[in-house]
This record gives sequence, C-alpha cells and structure tokens, in this order.
Amino acid sequence: MVGCGAAAAMAVSGLGAGTAAGQMESMGDIETLVDGLPTNWGRWGEDDEIGALNLLDSEQTFAGLQAAMRGGPNNIQQYTLQVPMTGDALESVVDETAESSVDAGDPLYPPRTPARRDNTDDATTIDDPAANAGVKSSDDAFVTKLFLHGTTHIDALGHVWYGDQLYNGYDEMATAAVTEFDQPIPGLDAEGNATEVTETRGHAEASVAPLAESGITGRAVLLDVGRHAGDENGWLELGASITLSDLLETADTQGVDVRERDIVLVRTGAVERAVDPDAEWGPDAEPGLTFSEELVEWVHEMDIPLIGADNIAVEKLVQKIDGETYVIPLHAALLRDLGVSLNEILWLGDVAEQCAEDGIYELMYAAAPLHVDRATGAPANPIVLKATRDGDRGRDTDRRGDAANGENRRPRN
Repeated sequence: MVGCGAAAAMAVSGLGAGTAAGQMESMGDIETLVDGLPTNWGRWGEDDEIGALNLLDSEQTFAGLQAAMRGGPNNIQQYTLQVPMTGDALESVVDETAESSVDAGDPLYPPRTPARRDNTDDATTIDDPAANAGVKSSDDAFVTKLFLHGTTHIDALGHVWYGDQLYNGYDEMATAAVTEFDQPIPGLDAEGNATEVTETRGHAEASVAPLAESGITGRAVLLDVGRHAGDENGWLELGASITLSDLLETADTQGVDVRERDIVLVRTGAVERAVDPDAEWGPDAEPGLTFSEELVEWVHEMDIPLIGADNIAVEKLVQKIDGETYVIPLHAALLRDLGVSLNEILWLGDVAEQCAEDGIYELMYAAAPLHVDRATGAPANPIVLKATRDGDRGRDTDRRGDAANGENRRPRN
C-alpha cells in the first residue's frame, strides 16, 4: 500500500517500533485482498478523474433540497463540519511512540501538525495613519507547513493506490509530475532551509482539482454509530470496528433509509474524544470502518459517491483481516478501485445532537475541496442543511460549546 504515508503508519501512528516490526511478519497483500471485488474503472470514460461523484446529478441535488425543506421554511438548520486548521498539537503527534494522548488538540495523522498563521500587517505595522486616505487593513500568512490533509479535508482519488496504477488506470508516476515556474518564490526546502522555489512535484492526473471543479451536493444520511453503540458520551470505545451490519443496524434504529447514490456520514465520536482534555485518544486507537467484501460490494451496489466520518481516515488505520495486518485497505478498495470520495475529520457532534433530538437524520450536503492544482487532497468546510421539527430554531449558531467544559463540542482557537 502506498500513499497517505501509509508505509510508515504502524511506526508513527501510535504503534511502537517493536510492535510494528512484530506485525510486519504477518502483513497481508492488498492486491490479493481486493481481488475479484468491483471497480468503476472506465465507467465514466477513460479520462475520468472524479469517480463516483459523477453520480451526483441534478436529481440527487434535488433529493438533498427536499430533505432540508421537509419541515418548511422555518425549520431549517445550517451546520458547518470543519474543525479549525490552526489548533493545538497533540502529544501523540509530538511523541510518535505514544499509543494514546490525554492532551486536547487537533486529530491528525502523524507526522502532520496543525498550521500556524501570523499577521503580516495589523495596527502595530502602520507607519503613516494618513496613508491610503486613512483606510487601514490587516493581512496574514501561514508561517509553518500547511498540510492539506491536516484539517477536515477531501482526498484526491489518486491519494492512495496499490500496484503501479491509480484510480481509473492512471500510471503511478502521475503522482510525481514536475512543474517548473518562471517566477521563483521564497520558500523552504525539505530540511527547512530557506530556498527559492522554482519547481514542485504533484499529480498530473487524479488530483483533488477535478473534485474542486465539480463540487459535491446531494442527499446525505448521518449514521450515528457512536450514539447507537457507544458510551454515555455517544463515543465508540477506542479500537472499535464498524462493520456493514453496524451501519445498517444504526440506520434501522434511527428510522432512516439509505438510498442509492446517498452520501453517507458516519459519526464515531472520535474527534470529540480527541479535543477532550480528559479523554484518551491516539490515531492508531481510533474507531472506524473495517474492511469486508460485503461492505465494499454494498457501497458499489448502492452507488455511494462519498463517505465521510469524524475520524482521521474514515476507516481504522491498521486492521487485522484473517490473521494478517493491512493498512487502510478501504482506501484501496474505495478510492482507488471504486472512485468513492472520502471526507475525513468531520465535526459531526452538533448536527448529530440535533438529529437525536428530532429524529431526522437526512440532510442536504454541500462541499468542495479547496482548488489546489495537482494536490493529493485539500481542506473543505462542508455545509449540511437539516430540517427540524420544532419550528423555532432556524439557523442555529449558539449550539457550539467548549470541549474543555465537558460539553464535547467544537473547540475555538
């Protein structure tokens, strides 16, 4: 398995070096695991780069609008699902040998770290108050590496692959295409030394840019597995596996139908756990979807275009299947073979709370990753519109609290 830094996953995601070495003896072969499972290669043409998002046509957008408007004009709530991009680093990111952390911070896949920005102009930098006819302004820039997968984001279809081909048969060398620039820009090299950036490597095909150009809208279903099978906080226990049966049982308990071409959002409670200073968390310990042939076939038969979750990989990072160890096998089966988009590190706590209150789990989902040419993925701030039953909430902006106060809600920073 390649992509996503997966080759180093067991060494840096919380599994100690000894543990990783011991498990290497029983590493499975991803090509053997997915052999015979369905693919969507060529389904939308040999030049396709957006995969199952082709399924999100006007009809699906209309279905999403119907879901949002089912309660009338006074019963629509709006939620944004992105976590902050500039939060605190977790102990498990700083200390790569830690299996879990009690620090509150951003849930990230090591060695990614949160971004830091700083002002380039503000009230302290104004030399002449009369300049610009008295109009003043502030400006800022990122001053650390900005990992495009370091916050709520959508993966490019070429982000993870196996063998020597990406989604739809593109050659793996497309991930390392060099672009040269006429105008050099100051930057940093891989060692952090100042340099002039005149060329970069990136995806010639299957990057995130076509997904950004396409945009994503449709009917979504929230499957709150954490509330269905978790603890008093609605969190799944560390290391919990989510199977197809768990998804279907959750939908049945919630009284919601997952229809063909629906977007599926899965809540585990993992992000809420990560930002709670009193809770243990570690990237290797996160609950998530687990690979099975039945799950992959169900996603294909249902034509699911996108799966999102409130953890760092949608699935469990490291999985034991028939006694052998695999790293993010669903990325291989879904991204690479089916062209199903993945939306990771979602903040689902607030919308899930409202869903539990009124029993409405169908949503209008709208998102687009940032348009970053040739990128392996990009940040996104999805918006979901949700019908309610009470008629007096409308657009709610006051439900978000502070995880440090025990409310397990989105942090502010």
